[in-house]
Amino acid sequence: MHISKPLATLLTAAAATTALSATGTAPAAAAPAPSAPSVRSVQTLRAQVLKLTNDRRVAAGCPRLKASPALTRAAQRHSADMARHDFFDHTGSNGSTLVDRAENAGYTGWNALAENIAGGQRSAAAVVRSWMKSPGHRANILNCSLEHLGVGYVKKSGTQHVTYWTQDFGSKF
Repeated sequence: MHISKPLATLLTAAAATTALSATGTAPAAAAPAPSAPSVRSVQTLRAQVLKLTNDRRVAAGCPRLKASPALTRAAQRHSADMARHDFFDHTGSNGSTLVDRAENAGYTGWNALAENIAGGQRSAAAVVRSWMKSPGHRANILNCSLEHLGVGYVKKSGTQHVTYWTQDFGSKF
């Protein structure tokens, strides 16, 4: 869901869309700490998610999103937090909201924010497909008023392979 600044205080927790995993449920927790894929591979995955998201937007008549370093920091921190603390939610382990995370990462002067999270998908294509199958996530991707995107990705390995994905969207006044 789209969050406008005047409603952010009241709606932040409810404004982000429902979480989505590859199986339709939250990813199972695994004991080990997040693994550290190479910086290059994470950058490649982020770029792929941005491209695939923009492909969907252009096909729907929306402008392309621009990568935002601040929203990328917010999204990456949230994915890492979920992996580190074995949870799957739009509220951070410390109670942080999308608004808190975006502003703490330096995304200020915004007039709208939105967030998609997912877990378990093994590729950029799979996670974007999953988001597009969910009405709330799809609405964020195809919200033509949003201008910027940050993507977070963490792979947590252990007894099973778990991935955590975050898309943070925004626009500024």
